[in-house]
Amino acid sequence: MTVIALASVKGSPGVTTAALAIAARWPAGRKVLLVEADPFGGDLAPRYGATVTGGLASLFVAARRELTPEAVWDHVHELPGGLAVLFGLSGVRQAAANENVWPSIATALAGLNSDVVVDAGRLLPQFAGGVGAVLGQADALVVLCGSTLDAIVHLQNALPGLVAERRGRRLLVVPTGSFGYSAHDIANTLEVDVGPAMPDDRAAAAALANQRRMRRLEKTPLLTWAAAVTAELGIDVPVTGAPTTEGRTRQLATGAEMGGVPSDQSPDDDAVVGSGIAWETRR
Repeated sequence: MTVIALASVKGSPGVTTAALAIAARWPAGRKVLLVEADPFGGDLAPRYGATVTGGLASLFVAARRELTPEAVWDHVHELPGGLAVLFGLSGVRQAAANENVWPSIATALAGLNSDVVVDAGRLLPQFAGGVGAVLGQADALVVLCGSTLDAIVHLQNALPGLVAERRGRRLLVVPTGSFGYSAHDIANTLEVDVGPAMPDDRAAAAALANQRRMRRLEKTPLLTWAAAVTAELGIDVPVTGAPTTEGRTRQLATGAEMGGVPSDQSPDDDAVVGSGIAWETRR
């Protein structure tokens, strides 16, 4: 199984949106868990109006005793449509108070019978807030970086620490933003692997943030990009003998399948305001 962590060095270049998009477009035939490990707190529960009775908060309590990989699933919720998610903490104070428990949780996540996509948020100094333990178990780290000069300089200054933490494992930089330096420019300047630039697809991002309902979300530039990133990381084939999702292709459902449309829009419109992400399965 594979653990992929997503993070940023500075600012908020869309790590949560990227992690959710990648988990949503994870290759069919591979089970996946999305983990909100951002030390500054999780976003998905409030976005989806979910009442959290588990998540990282309860997992921290369980990890103070012996924690097995199988026990992690007792703290997992599902977004509408079935995407498994381990909801994050309320804020950085809660993360700091439980930082010593993170190594046990990171080890349990690495032992799951599932791939794991981790939203690690903005990296704190010395990889505090539990991120260090997560990175220690991750097979690949995807660092989102704005394509502006200041963002690239901040990443350049952080690269020695990131490279040392990776210990030879995969590090992939993903540019964000519509303007600025190209992926080619960043790769030549920083001498690191640079993946496809994350598109400025605000409509799809709003749908993933549960602020908009959209038909054919899987066809949008954002979700197409997410599929390209998983392919870039080599995660494009089912794992032999691994638990699989039903059917051949996991897709985001249409707006109508997610519960209808508001009165001010036609059912034929591509996007409708509403809530929820859902997946359908084609056999």
